[in-house]
Amino acid sequence: MEATKLMNVEEAAGYVGLSTFTVRRLAKQGSIPAAKIGRAYRFKREDIDSYLRTQYKGGSNGADSTSQ
Repeated sequence: MEATKLMNVEEAAGYVGLSTFTVRRLAKQGSIPAAKIGRAYRFKREDIDSYLRTQYKGGSNGADSTSQ
């Protein structure tokens, strides 16, 4: 079984292109799934990918699309 590598705040921020402050705030709010170990947040890449998919507007599954 392969262990999932967890990202720290800096790695997660670089991955999504946000500041570390914003990533910490989103984790604290519960918007981005994170594990809090002591005072540090840790993130799974698949959780961040899932969060990003929920942030897309429009597209084939979005509210802005029209069905034909």
